[in-house]
Amino acid sequence: MITGVMRWSPPAVVLLAIGLLTAVEAPPLAPAAETPATDEVLDRLQISPEEGRRLVRGEIVSYPVIEHGERELAVGLAVFVSAPVGHLAEYLASGQLIAQDATISDFGIATDPASPDAMSGAQFTAAERGEAASLLDASPGSRFNLSLSEIETLRGFRTSPDRAAGTAQAEMALDAYRRLLRQRLQAYQQGGLAAIVPYARSGGAFTDPATELRRAASDAERLGQEGPDLREALLRYPAAQPPQLASRLYWIKRRVQRRPDLCLLHQMVAAGANPAIHIERYFYVGHSYNAAQIITGAFAFEGGTVLFSTSRFSTDEVLGVGNQLKRSVGRGQLKDEIRRRLDRVRAFLSRAQPVQSP
Repeated sequence: MITGVMRWSPPAVVLLAIGLLTAVEAPPLAPAAETPATDEVLDRLQISPEEGRRLVRGEIVSYPVIEHGERELAVGLAVFVSAPVGHLAEYLASGQLIAQDATISDFGIATDPASPDAMSGAQFTAAERGEAASLLDASPGSRFNLSLSEIETLRGFRTSPDRAAGTAQAEMALDAYRRLLRQRLQAYQQGGLAAIVPYARSGGAFTDPATELRRAASDAERLGQEGPDLREALLRYPAAQPPQLASRLYWIKRRVQRRPDLCLLHQMVAAGANPAIHIERYFYVGHSYNAAQIITGAFAFEGGTVLFSTSRFSTDEVLGVGNQLKRSVGRGQLKDEIRRRLDRVRAFLSRAQPVQSP
């Protein structure tokens, strides 16, 4: 329903770095892996010895991340945390990583995507009524990420005898949209990347988020000996999943470019002793960008832990005239968001509080 009470809305952020509140019941910690040497950790992240010294001094340092195509924005940042890697593992599994994410206004766990109630909690406020109603006028293009069949379904309600003005019209549009998102949830749960339907763009073009996410899976290679298995898990989901990897599907609501944005997220957590791994895969996004993947990990390092985040976003908004400037600005904003995220983790753990699930 369109809620009549205005909810708190976070500030608008363009091409933001995303997270999700995870109420994950993580599997037991795996036996401690052999702790990689300091040089090995730096090599995995492609961080120079000088940058490694800056890390230990408390600075947040960048590491190189290759962008695979003209739509991609990608950054990598790392920070040293004076806490054992086991504490970081508990933190990543607990959900605190995203509990502090001010860009998320609401979320829900889709425990059963086949249930008619799987998306029922996703609401728009009364102030967002116009956004909901405008779904009935969707067309191929960049305002909404929808397939041709989804656009046809939504536009079909424009001639429905039940179509009314105001709140009723917005409610009808939102109900139809939630049904479409539930279908995307079900399809992804059953078929993974191969089941993601491309977005229709103007001029008969399409944008395929699955292609972007397949490329992004290579980011797992930074995780050392666990990397190849994790990469395969990302590519093959839902088949052949490692037993230590816990998966959850979510819907997320945030504000992007001053508009409400409903997204679908696949979260994967491996709370092993070393490394600890937390993955966010946005396999559907309502508008402004196409897909995203964030891999956050933690390695034991110099008596503490290196916490790193490789963030990759795909967006059509950096195409066209001025694309280099657009990419530079977007990349800078993405880096700022990830820096704030890492700072929050370090500040939380420095208070030596017990880690609790939200």
